[in-house]
Amino acid sequence: NRHEMSALRDGHLHPQNKRLVLIPRMFPTCRVSFTGVRPDQRYAVLMDIVPVDNKRYRYAYHRSSWLVAGKADPPAPCRLYMHPDSPFTGEQLRKQVVSFEKVKLTNNEMDKNGQVFRIVT
Repeated sequence: NRHEMSALRDGHLHPQNKRLVLIPRMFPTCRVSFTGVRPDQRYAVLMDIVPVDNKRYRYAYHRSSWLVAGKADPPAPCRLYMHPDSPFTGEQLRKQVVSFEKVKLTNNEMDKNGQVFRIVT
């Protein structure tokens, strides 16, 4: 929601040495619910994070806002995060909210952990 997104924008991403350093776990937690699924089918639930534009940003604390700080690096290869409880049955998806609270974010290119998204900065 809007409040959660402003919390993310206003205090949980910290620029340092021209690199975007992210908290280990994503906040706010992404939660999704499903409709229109077939109860007898099985579904893999995956997440992808993609840039909204080709710009690099830095946080200006004195302004409490994000400022464009140049052009972003080329996008990283697609790296999907599969929910650890996947696959789900359609019946499970109809009855519960799926939370991605264990997703971790990094800008470390060497990190090969499948539970981590590499964020291009």
